[in-house]
Amino acid sequence: MALNEKQEAGLLELLAAFENGKRIADLEPAQGEPGAMRIEVMDASGETRSMELERAVAEAGNPIAGRWWDDSLGTPVAGGWFGSLEALRNLPATLGLGRYLVTDDRQMRKLDPTDSTRFEDGSPAALDGSMGQCMWCWSRPWYFTIWKEGTRTYLAITLKPLEGRKSYRIPVGGTSWLGAGVMDRTEQKLCSVISEDERYRGGNGTALTLATNAKRPALDTPQATMLGMAASSISTTNFGTYARKRGEGWEANWFVAQAAVEILLLVIMGNRNTQAAYCEERDADGLYQGGFGTGVTDMPDWNGYNAYYPVIPTSVGLEMGDGTGLVEYSLPASETAEDQAAPYKTFKVPCFFGLMHAGYGHLWRWVRGLTISQTAGEKTEVYVAPSMAAAFNPNSVEGLLKVAECPQKEGYIKRKSWEGLCGMPTEVGGSTTTWYSDYFWTNGATQTGLRVRAAGGCAGYGTDAGAFAVTAYYAAACAYAYYSSPLCFFVDDPEIAV
Repeated sequence: MALNEKQEAGLLELLAAFENGKRIADLEPAQGEPGAMRIEVMDASGETRSMELERAVAEAGNPIAGRWWDDSLGTPVAGGWFGSLEALRNLPATLGLGRYLVTDDRQMRKLDPTDSTRFEDGSPAALDGSMGQCMWCWSRPWYFTIWKEGTRTYLAITLKPLEGRKSYRIPVGGTSWLGAGVMDRTEQKLCSVISEDERYRGGNGTALTLATNAKRPALDTPQATMLGMAASSISTTNFGTYARKRGEGWEANWFVAQAAVEILLLVIMGNRNTQAAYCEERDADGLYQGGFGTGVTDMPDWNGYNAYYPVIPTSVGLEMGDGTGLVEYSLPASETAEDQAAPYKTFKVPCFFGLMHAGYGHLWRWVRGLTISQTAGEKTEVYVAPSMAAAFNPNSVEGLLKVAECPQKEGYIKRKSWEGLCGMPTEVGGSTTTWYSDYFWTNGATQTGLRVRAAGGCAGYGTDAGAFAVTAYYAAACAYAYYSSPLCFFVDDPEIAV
């Protein structure tokens, strides 16, 4: 095929450019700072784009496990991943997520990934506290970074801070794999054990008579005896006091531990709706997807059954090890039921790499280290403690760091702030299937005072509940049958600098 005059000229230009091209060794040294230089890269889309040289070098030695969401859309599902696909796929293993026994001096011993009744070496593991507390841990420190570019919000987990961005360090630590607290009634210590001993009786520490409850379970069931159940009817202040009796580095759902659970759910699952349908299969990139369904959020007539006290024994899901999935548990029939063989209700309890309840449902979780100051009809401010090593007073904001402001109107959460790892709502207006898909409760429009956070919702809250749900209704002295607080620990002080 003959070329026209224009095509011949273009071909000659390409040939001249090729012949005049230089090898790297022939180029003049670059001028200026590395931060001002850019290089050509092929990104995840397959397109050729430019990238800052300094950032490229930093991220090559510090792989990013990241997800992004498009803020112009309401979908709770991440728009995609970024950074290193391999780092994101391997994130649970890289961080060592799973079940451990942790002694009071914070020595961690990994349990078998498929059998929580033995250690990795095959030796038997006692879960009654004699060998340590039953904790869901990450065995290496990691960093969380969040930023916006255009309409996109990026969430990144790395093993080193990201250059040029604000990264929060999460020290080695963990939270109770039971998703709630257990009380040692003898020593008045918060713990995380699986035991039916009276010493660890759940609820308010006494068996329930349930004399006036129309749908009560038999009085010899765990839902009435409270044996082998989580502790509740304790204020966040007392939960913190009982946790700190274990020694340095122990607390009751310190806000950094709460944030760690939420962040890991977001990045690993790629979904802001934890009640989305459970999906056992990975997506086309080999990543986790979906949520965990209703979990333990749709309990019928909970008050009539056992007066809002715990309904799921701490032993449920023991067989899951470090697995991810759903565990069926059936509540005993009420004494008034015609068919005593039929369960009162069957739940599918979530498990996230060994963490039972996956951060939501069953019992609310009080959060420590975070205080909400509201002035009726004016503003609601969020403060966090800069250090867990110091004493914490939830009845004052003195010495705390202001990190966010919340709306004074309640509703489904549209946006959250992660400043200072607070995880608090900054805008409502979503729904059960959009944005964060969980509810925010507040009385800031009508009441002035200090409030504490509780997270996750409980067994009677239905679609309002979820791992990102927040209530800021109550003062630190409040205690209710459907509120608990999981034990947590950190090897190093989870300091916050804003």
